[in-house]
Amino acid sequence: MIKKPSIENRSRVILVNPGIHLFAPLKDVGMFPNNAIQILGTILQQSNFDVRIVDGRYLTIKEAIDQTLGFINEDTVFIGFSVMTIQLRWAYLVSHALKQARPQVKIVWGGVHPTLFPDQTVLDEAVDFCVVNECAATVVNFAGALANNNDYSSIPGICYKHNGTVFSTAPNSIPDDFTNIPYIDFSIMDHKRYSKNNNIAIDSSIDDEYKQYVVYPINTSLGCNFKCNFCINVILGRDYKKRSAEEIIERIKFLKAEYGANFIHIFDENFFGDKKRVYKFVEALLTENVNIKWRVQLRADYFNDNYINRSFVKELEKAGLLVAVMGVESASQRVLDMLNKRMKVEDIMRALEILSITKIIPRLSFMAGMPGETENEMQSTYRLATEIKEKFPASESVVTPFRLYPGSNLYDLAVSEYGYKAPNSLAEWADLADKEYIEGVGYQNPKYYSWITNSDTFAARHRVFILFRILSWSLSPYVSSRISRKIIYNIKRILCKISAARLKNGFYRLNVEYVLLKLFRNIRKYSISS
Repeated sequence: MIKKPSIENRSRVILVNPGIHLFAPLKDVGMFPNNAIQILGTILQQSNFDVRIVDGRYLTIKEAIDQTLGFINEDTVFIGFSVMTIQLRWAYLVSHALKQARPQVKIVWGGVHPTLFPDQTVLDEAVDFCVVNECAATVVNFAGALANNNDYSSIPGICYKHNGTVFSTAPNSIPDDFTNIPYIDFSIMDHKRYSKNNNIAIDSSIDDEYKQYVVYPINTSLGCNFKCNFCINVILGRDYKKRSAEEIIERIKFLKAEYGANFIHIFDENFFGDKKRVYKFVEALLTENVNIKWRVQLRADYFNDNYINRSFVKELEKAGLLVAVMGVESASQRVLDMLNKRMKVEDIMRALEILSITKIIPRLSFMAGMPGETENEMQSTYRLATEIKEKFPASESVVTPFRLYPGSNLYDLAVSEYGYKAPNSLAEWADLADKEYIEGVGYQNPKYYSWITNSDTFAARHRVFILFRILSWSLSPYVSSRISRKIIYNIKRILCKISAARLKNGFYRLNVEYVLLKLFRNIRKYSISS
């Protein structure tokens, strides 16, 4: 057991949830902060730290800087950023502004990107410390050492610099699990703001149902019990750990009683990983009349005669399951095998067939642009995502350009076979972000991936799919009786069919409808802001 430090006063820790620099900040849509921010904030709060959260998704960069500066006081221990690569430029700009304004305040980066690139992250002048991998068991000791001006060199899992030289402590040998990860203390944030009009609820609604949902998140497991070789869990060697069905039910009852929750967002990467636990959970929801809506991630191959069959899927619907999110990755069996997905392409269609007898919304995520993937395989993936939406109108499919993670087999292949070189510094990563492929929601421009033989075709095809996805997801089966709404609906429907035909026939040029959509969005944005 690691002894926790004594905190004499309410030393302050400011945790920043970065935005995404490619997009304007969200205003009216709620979504709880990054899971790591919530968990670490709770742990620090329970150890008598004064925790403040800055949520960059709702702020411009200037607003985030001003709000953070306003939180800084003489007892501020550090400002912590949890950073994914997609958030890097935003975090980089804010960190530099804060360091320039308050050079004495320590800035700490953690999360996926700093874990993968700790040395180059901490060498940046705006970053004082980098926390590597999991830190639930060490964050209090680290914060306590900084608060009390104690030596931190023996605290595992941190990276820091001294006189331009990087020093790394021993790896943290205590993994995150449910002995050191508590349930989230929602008092550290404006939780009511996040719980209403939550975008998870909006994505889970056919019409305006989301307005009645009060959403709260829970973690019932960590990691995943599969070994897909592109996954961060595999790269970092994270094991699968879980709470019991009984614990989950009790937590849901608490959230209902305490906050009026009627929709549970289960954060797990693979909630259905333990069959017995799922059966107990669903049985308890039904027999105890818990009456809750919920949303999960799971695997498409769980839909079979021995697990989620036509009988059990009806029980899931009756128990309140609204959305089944599945990472299905590719329409090519060769690519699925290359990814060690341990799944068949036919599993995707079987899952959709079984779900189609319910009102549960299937959400499928595909990837394109992997090293070793052929042009035909990429085209097949986009085509399948399109055909799925046409055959199963309630489904929602998305294709995202692939991003490499160092430490994966695909990264090694990109380096050895295609000469790929990642940026060498935080500044280079931030600069690259300005050139990223905007339609890919922050994923690299395909021209930086040498294994994509025709980056122009890749970009053009993806623009067509973006148009198809936006339009097809917005075509509700409930059409307003107002003439103006009907006209807009039919225009969308026509453009959607044109985009679908383009994707199925491989014709991506002269994409006039995409230009019109961007023009419409700009006009609408201007009219709203005027």
